[in-house]
Amino acid sequence: MKGIPLKIFFVVLLTGLIGIAGEIVLKYDIDQLSYNYNKVALKGMENQEYSLKISTMMYQHQALLADHVIAEDMAQKKKYQQQEQELREELKKTFAAFSKRMKGTDKESLYHKVFSDYTSYLTNADIALTLSQNGNDATASFYVNNTLDEFLTDLSEDLTKLEKEIDEDMNNAKERMDYYIWFSKICEFVCVLCIIVAVVICIIYCVKSTADMGQQEKDLKRAMDVQHQTLMAHVEHLMNMQDNIILGMANLIENRDGDTGEHIKRTSQYVEMLAKRAQAAGLYPEILTDTYIELLVKAAPMHDVGKISVPDRILQKPGRLTNEEFEQMKCHAPEGGRIIREVFTDVEDEEYIEIAAQVASYHHEKWDGSGYVAGLSGEEIPLSARIMALADVFDALVSKRCYKDAMSYDKAFQIIEESAGSHFDPQLAKIFLDMREEILEILS
Repeated sequence: MKGIPLKIFFVVLLTGLIGIAGEIVLKYDIDQLSYNYNKVALKGMENQEYSLKISTMMYQHQALLADHVIAEDMAQKKKYQQQEQELREELKKTFAAFSKRMKGTDKESLYHKVFSDYTSYLTNADIALTLSQNGNDATASFYVNNTLDEFLTDLSEDLTKLEKEIDEDMNNAKERMDYYIWFSKICEFVCVLCIIVAVVICIIYCVKSTADMGQQEKDLKRAMDVQHQTLMAHVEHLMNMQDNIILGMANLIENRDGDTGEHIKRTSQYVEMLAKRAQAAGLYPEILTDTYIELLVKAAPMHDVGKISVPDRILQKPGRLTNEEFEQMKCHAPEGGRIIREVFTDVEDEEYIEIAAQVASYHHEKWDGSGYVAGLSGEEIPLSARIMALADVFDALVSKRCYKDAMSYDKAFQIIEESAGSHFDPQLAKIFLDMREEILEILS
């Protein structure tokens, strides 16, 4: 060291000190930034869960009001009113919890708009209930299907805006983190250079500094891995919650016409087997991808979601429907498509929404064009609906319903065979008939 001019020695020493100080500051900043990002991301996902829960419960509330209006006796009305009060109480608690999360944030004003829509909705809901209790079902129905729809649409739009701002906060936090990580890499490179310059003079210190830097990098990578795993767990939780809501809605609707939910399970199994067999046979290769089949199986339980708009007196009628009742029953197909597009927009993947809406809207269309309600024929009918039609009709034939006894399996397969080319896609029908043994295993 004695042979080094004093000025050079101090420059080298200062360079080393700058490098060390830079590493310390960067480690502290990155740790703080990682903690803040994790906190923002977790809070954002929890806020999105509240938003999704509120949206779902509001549509459930409207459905209960609709059931109350179309109920034919006071006992039913009382039952639906009790359920409506319980759901209203749960909504009240959910809004109270959500309000605390929004208080003092830049999204508080938008939350107040959501709460205002909710309050206006409840005011009109009370009017609808009063009208229904007084026997003014027509006016009450107008409130439920029009006025409350408008408030729900406004509330959904405001919730969507709120969710977008939450997403924007999360994205901004991620961008800031990505930027600082990028910036830290540059700074780290500069710091390393400073340390290397110091090492030329101070070999012993160089070894120690290099070891410390390697440990810091490992700690940072480990922290990032933990954060990634946490975020993935939350995403998986949200996806599972959405799937459970979908199945819950489907089971709720099936239970209205006396089914226990087994129809949904069996038809979903038929759909999956038929789609995979058709894929293996090389049918419609441009459509039947693995992703398409996965989304189709997920969408199958929603095929009769439109029945929520059909009165119990029609769904549970033990005898043959009149022409007027049958026309009303037909409406469940397009209504199902509408409900899916409105409820799941901004919640589910666009491709899933399209497949589910097609299944609900067109599973009663027939190959020869004699089905309802659009009168589509041949390949005009979406492939998803053609597959669903086979599964739905077969299971309906072999199941006991309030208006008929179960048909024998042999007779049901015979009807499928005879209807190939008239009711059903002939190629899909042939594959379905070839699946007889597997189908009987499901039914056993």
